[in-house]
Amino acid sequence: MQPSDKKPKLSQQIQKNTKTKEEIEQDIREFLAEASSKPGYTDKPGCPLKHGLACVLATVHNGIPRATPIDFFVEGMTIWCAGEPGLKIRNIRSNPKVAVGIYHPMDHRMLNRSLQISGTATLLSYADNPEAFLDRLKKMGIYDAAAKIVREMYEAQGSQPENFEEEMINHLRRFNLIRIEPEEIIMLRIHPTEGTEKNVWRKPQTAA
Repeated sequence: MQPSDKKPKLSQQIQKNTKTKEEIEQDIREFLAEASSKPGYTDKPGCPLKHGLACVLATVHNGIPRATPIDFFVEGMTIWCAGEPGLKIRNIRSNPKVAVGIYHPMDHRMLNRSLQISGTATLLSYADNPEAFLDRLKKMGIYDAAAKIVREMYEAQGSQPENFEEEMINHLRRFNLIRIEPEEIIMLRIHPTEGTEKNVWRKPQTAA
């Protein structure tokens, strides 16, 4: 009998749970840090943020899903997004369970990584806690980026606001900050020669 020339099915090529929990968490943290947006340079021309990969934020309201492309920032394993008023904010208020997808554009010539995240979202607004809201915007680099844009806008008009801080708050208070705490993360690693690895991280259960 001649040996079969058929290639194994894709499901047989996927290596699952190839690393320890600690190794998986480290890989996830490194990927999030690499892929997220970051504070940029406000003293140079162009966008004052260092944009990374966008994520896709999935929310649900009354059984109807919604997927929103949005920039994200990270602090450890926690994901932060800044959302303007819209259906995603309404959805989170009615159902805080969310999913997030983060991925490289597929290129079979190189390593491709992606994260599928399930977790719980909470909202932080200026009305909720002005100090915490502004502090988080500054950590994300959004406050300084917005300040650069506002200054340039006024300079183009040949004027200046009477109170710059109040002007900034008026521009930023419409946003809601979305904090996402992951409960499960699936990390997929597709390599052109090493094959495919699928590892799952789950949030540790706390004692009651």
